[in-house]
Amino acid sequence: MLNRHFSIYLASYILSAAVGFFAVTAYTRLLTPAEYGVYVVGMSIAGILGAIFFAWIKLSVSRYQAMSAEVDFRATAMVGFALTVAAMCAATPLVFLFRNDVGVELVLASMFVAIMSNAFDVGQEFERAKFRPFRFAAISMVRSLSSIGFGLLGIWLGWGGMGLLAAIGLGSLTGVILNLVSDRARMASFSRSQFMQLARYGLPLTLAGLSVAVYSASDRLIVAYLLGKDSAGIFGVAADLPRQFMVMIATSVAAATVPMVFRSLSEKNNDTTRERLTESLELLLVVVAPVAVWLALAADQVAGTLVGVDFRAGVSALLPTLVLARFFGIANQFYVQLSFQLAERPFMLAAQSFLTLVVSVVLMFALVAGYGIYGAALATLATEAIGFVVAVVLMHRAHPVPFDVNRLAGVAASAAAMAGAILVARSQVNGAGIVALIIVSVAGGLAYVAAAWLLNVANVRTLSLRVLRTFNRKALGV
Repeated sequence: MLNRHFSIYLASYILSAAVGFFAVTAYTRLLTPAEYGVYVVGMSIAGILGAIFFAWIKLSVSRYQAMSAEVDFRATAMVGFALTVAAMCAATPLVFLFRNDVGVELVLASMFVAIMSNAFDVGQEFERAKFRPFRFAAISMVRSLSSIGFGLLGIWLGWGGMGLLAAIGLGSLTGVILNLVSDRARMASFSRSQFMQLARYGLPLTLAGLSVAVYSASDRLIVAYLLGKDSAGIFGVAADLPRQFMVMIATSVAAATVPMVFRSLSEKNNDTTRERLTESLELLLVVVAPVAVWLALAADQVAGTLVGVDFRAGVSALLPTLVLARFFGIANQFYVQLSFQLAERPFMLAAQSFLTLVVSVVLMFALVAGYGIYGAALATLATEAIGFVVAVVLMHRAHPVPFDVNRLAGVAASAAAMAGAILVARSQVNGAGIVALIIVSVAGGLAYVAAAWLLNVANVRTLSLRVLRTFNRKALGV
């Protein structure tokens, strides 16, 4: 079941990532860096609002709905979400008491994005927790296509970055409506005990979510404050490329494995839980490592093909550093931090996230002031590396997660083979256009697949031979 679910989630996130990359390619050609900077700042504000007000619901649903197929948390989560929306609408205007230079339209658009995108995410958490990958994939694709359609419409109408913010909100609303209409199962009534259970676990995680959201947004906001919106737009594109590729693919692994980890934990099967965690880390690195190598070593070709002319030089220079930073962040977020959730130690996660935020802000101001936009990339890399080390240290006080060196060595060797192939291909091609990107990508991809198959990484050789034998038997009528 793990491989089947993982394949479905992976296909879903790859398609969504492809749509996202088309969007970045189109938006950076249709908007100026300043206009795209408005979108970046608005999404940063929406991320902070989502972490402050909605993270507790998503994390609680992810844990407790996955542990029990018989219990229905939907009505309780909806009540909690409605109360949270009311609290956010009452609290957000307080921003103007401290910053009267913030545009009302930008804040309202960010609030709309925060509400709709988090409503969509909560609905998708239920699909994931109930092991319904096909519905999850279909709803995700509808949301992605709707968002880009609304985005292009907003640009055509001349709304610039504000049009993109409206598009994200409307696309998420489309996914929410589809989720509600397509789920015909009878909904259980609101339960006060369920609400208290979700609140006890989730509300402390709001501190962690807030720290993560402020950290994710602070780099762009600090760059905008120190260097201007043009630099924030370039940095935002460079940071979004690894997120679109690496984080979305990593999320597909988590979508398949994390509910199974929680289910085995609820059944008190320690051996199965440990094996699920080992599989999760191996799958995570198998799909993320080649993407990281590709983005870092083919940065010139990626930037030359996927982003607009005004963004290319900056994105190409920043991408390798930001890819390595994102790799540390993914290992931390999608694997090591599971330790705190398994042990139900939310305050430990909050402490680690807050420390990462403090380190980020200090390094960002120091390095951006000294090294400009490249200093922001260096600060991001140093912060993610420090955060990963701190999480590994704290992990041993919570629920230690396994690191099987033998299984991870095959991934490392395959990634090294891919890196060598890309470097050789780069030395033989000229330019940074689509042809060069295809040649470099194919060379690296073939090298990685061949090495992974020979080393039987993630049992890929075993599974492929099994599929081949089954196909041959069917062809022969056996």
